[in-house]
Order: sequence, then structure tokens, then C-alpha cells
Amino acid sequence: MDSDLAYRNCWYPVAFIRDLARESITPFSLYDEDFILLRDHAGTLSCLRDRCPHRAAKLSTGKLDQGVIECQYHGWQFDLNGACVKIPQLDRHAQMPQSACVEHFRVVALQGLVWFWHGEREQAHVAAIPAIPAIDSGDTYTVDYIVDLPYDQGYLIENVIDVAHIHIAHHGIRGGGNRALALPLEFTVEENSVAGIKARFKSIGLPDNADNPLKTAQVEFVAPNLVHYTSVYKDSALSSGLALYSLPLGRHRCRLLYRKYSNFFSPRERRKPRWLEHHNQNTILQQDMAIIIGQHQAIESSNLELNKLWLPLKTSDQLVLAYRRWLDEFGSNLPSYRGYRTSRSPAQYSNTRYSSDVYQIHTRHCSDCSKMHARVMSLQGCLPWALAAWVLIALYVDSGTLKNVSLLMSVITIGALFGLARFRKLFE
Repeated sequence: MDSDLAYRNCWYPVAFIRDLARESITPFSLYDEDFILLRDHAGTLSCLRDRCPHRAAKLSTGKLDQGVIECQYHGWQFDLNGACVKIPQLDRHAQMPQSACVEHFRVVALQGLVWFWHGEREQAHVAAIPAIPAIDSGDTYTVDYIVDLPYDQGYLIENVIDVAHIHIAHHGIRGGGNRALALPLEFTVEENSVAGIKARFKSIGLPDNADNPLKTAQVEFVAPNLVHYTSVYKDSALSSGLALYSLPLGRHRCRLLYRKYSNFFSPRERRKPRWLEHHNQNTILQQDMAIIIGQHQAIESSNLELNKLWLPLKTSDQLVLAYRRWLDEFGSNLPSYRGYRTSRSPAQYSNTRYSSDVYQIHTRHCSDCSKMHARVMSLQGCLPWALAAWVLIALYVDSGTLKNVSLLMSVITIGALFGLARFRKLFE
């Protein structure tokens, strides 16, 4: 099989539908090829190459109106299928050039995610999308989170499939771990094939607890984009899991689409604002980023394969090794990969400084966090005027209740300004 077609003929997750506004243009990339995801006023989704056929300007800098995208450079317009519908500079008697169109790709909305197909359309079977049946249950609640990360997809998958790091790297963080539970692990690999890896795991040395509702835990790598953790409970009516989808944006860049789900979240958990949950996830991801960026730089600049650099343990690294060896066996169809003994790096690694700016990697992609950020900025713009008004009242009123109230409100407004400044940093 042609190696170029092999990686193209896969479904790739791009975004959560809830984060896509109507009449929106969302640029993204797949292995450094640029595309745009469009959503019109009726909610119809489309995907085009992010390149105008006229002079190769990026369509992502243009505007979408009533299902027509206009290039910002010369005003050429295209419909959702990429057909050119207007060229302002074309003589009104001339025919539309046959090549004046933009390449169009298939996208599908499934389980609240937008999936992109880059390859041959006749092979784009929706049944091949790694759907999770439990999510379609009417009583299942999901928490969705998106973040762009400054390292290859392989490093992200290695990180999220690594059970052993959680209790150390994320000790004391809500949803993280506890150092006291960082014990040897026992893995049972049940499947390892071109389709992915499936295993069960448990800690060795934990005392038996009859009150523990958990029967077993399993993790599955569904090639090439999903790591799925599932908790199996003694009560079969209970269901929960963690789906970690990823998109290889390009060399040294990837996207994580995180989904936590359960059918027994408490009412309080279900009412929690989405941005508050995202703050917790940003904290966890930034802890991982600080480690993985250094790991990524050290490995990619070493010119050594992982089997020469690592000292793996069977009781902690078995799944990580299984994934890297999976890349050894099946990664030759990818534009770039790093297995345990082999690799392909199409570009020389450069020791670039990466931004961990929360706004750039998360807030701008998230509808809830971007709205909250905009509200905070708006309130910050209004409060100085309110403060000035209270101060003027305090200065010009001689005495009495109004003066005392204005002084109190001035102090409260100053406190609110400081509080908003700190709160705004959660999104930046």
C-alpha cells in the first residue's frame, strides 16, 4: 500500500461541535497540511484546503457569510463545497475558470466531535470512527476539553497511556494522583495488532477492599488517535471512562481532545461551569508539558533511538513500550514517528522555545472559556469608570451616609479590579 494514502485514509478528530460558532472558520492542520473547518448559519459543516487557488492566500483569514467564504486578498468567493461562485475582477462575459475551486474534504459529526477524512472518499466509512457506545446512553454526562500541545503526537500518546506517572506528576491535584499509591503495576495485554493495543492493569500491593466498587481498569489504544480508559464496576449499571483523542497537527505540534464521561456524576458535578473544570485540566496539562517539552527536546536532539536512551521497567513502562514498539511495526505509514528502535524525522529538530500561554493553547479554542475571558475583560473596562464615579462622589459630598457608602464602594471596586486581574490569568 502507498504509505502516503495509508495515513490519509483514517478519521481524525478536529474539534468539539459545542466549541464551533455558527458562521465560523476554524483553521487546523494535519501533519503540517493546512485546512479550514467551516460551520454556516444553519450548522452545516464543511472542510476545505486553506489555500485560495488565485494566489495561494490563506482562506482562514477571510470571512464566512451565508455559507459563502470570501478570500480576504482579492474577494474571490467559494461555497461550502469549494466551488468558486464569484471573482470580482473577472469580466462579466467571461466563463468561470474550471480550476477556480478549492479542494473539499469529508467531515462527519459524531458523538459531539467533528471527524475529518483526508483520503479516498470511497473508503470513508463512518463505522470506522472509534465511537464509544456508553456516551450514547441517555444518562451519560460528558466533560469536554481541548488543548494544543507543543510536541509530536507520539509524545502525547506515550504520556496519556503511561499509568505510572499519574501518582507522581499529579500528586494532590483534583483528578490527579497520590504519591502513596505509586506502586508497581501489573499489566495484562489482551490485544496488540495493527488496530491498536488493549490491556488491563492493577497496582501490586494494594490491600483488598471489599467496599471498592471497582472491579478492574482497562486501557485501549485505538490506532491511530485514541487512548481510552474504562473503569469496570462490580455494579454493571455503572459506567465511566476517559477518552483521549489526538490530532497530529504537524512536526512538534498536536491537539488533545479530552472527554471524561460517567452515568453517575453527582448533580453538583453536572452543574459545575465548564471553564472551572478546564482550569483544573490546564493545571494538570501544564504539569505534564513542563516535563514532556524537556523530554521531547532531549530525545529529538540526541540522534539516538529510545532503546539506547531509556531504562524501562516491566512494572511501570510496559504499555509505553508496547506503544513505541507498535510504531516500530506499523509507523512506517506515518509522515513521522518515533518507535522504540526505529524512527522517521523528516525535519531537523530545532530547540525552539514553546509557549505554554493558556489563551493560545486552550482558551481561544474553547467557547466557554473564551466567553468568560471576554466577560472579564469587559468588566475590567467598566469598573475603572465606576471607581472614578465613587471617588468623585466621596470628594464632593461633605459627610453623611452617601459619603460613607461611596468610600466603601470605592474600596470594593478596587478589590474587584485586583480580583478580576487574578481571575483573568486563569484564561491567559
